[in-house]
Amino acid sequence: MRTDTRQARRVRSAPVDAPAVSQPHTRVERQRVRILDAAEKCFIKRGFHAASMAHIAATARMSPGLIYRYFAGKNQIVRAIVERHLETDGCRAMRRLHTREDFCPSMLEAFERWRRQDDPAVNAALILELTAEAARDPEILEVVRSKDRVVSGELTVAIQRAARAEGRRIPAAAARGRAVLLQCLFEGLAFRVVRSPELSATSLQPLLEKVMAALMG
Repeated sequence: MRTDTRQARRVRSAPVDAPAVSQPHTRVERQRVRILDAAEKCFIKRGFHAASMAHIAATARMSPGLIYRYFAGKNQIVRAIVERHLETDGCRAMRRLHTREDFCPSMLEAFERWRRQDDPAVNAALILELTAEAARDPEILEVVRSKDRVVSGELTVAIQRAARAEGRRIPAAAARGRAVLLQCLFEGLAFRVVRSPELSATSLQPLLEKVMAALMG
């Protein structure tokens, strides 16, 4: 009887309304992720212009009308994809860089994931497709530039943080210059993995370590 009483008290005291409050938000997020995943696959396979909302809907296995409940059009989908990559591939990666030894492994890990193509959320072809579209569409260009500014800022902070770990200080202007060069190198790896898929992180590691040592020193 005591056990039953305690269980009854726990049931009565439980926040029974909590799941009902959070459920709509969770479903919306799941639907948005489903659409963005499908859009990325379509952009990679067909290119931005050839991938229609109908293609995205078919890949997501939902009606085009349902997609328009979450996104007004392709440009809004692209914006959401850029923002998603900003948080997952950009800011989070930068925040894991604490010493100069962290930079090279992080870049090689990204290169290897691009090369294997086993993660649809990390795809060099998608990066190149978005870059190409940014050159044609002013709205997408501003989105990409906005993302680039945030990543550059995070990378600048990471470079200064790594220097402090060694008891050194790098002025903000110098750190920003190094951040730009690191971005050029990183983006160049995305081009290279598309053109030379036979390359591996192992083959790049020795020379990349020397370049990074010179850049971060």
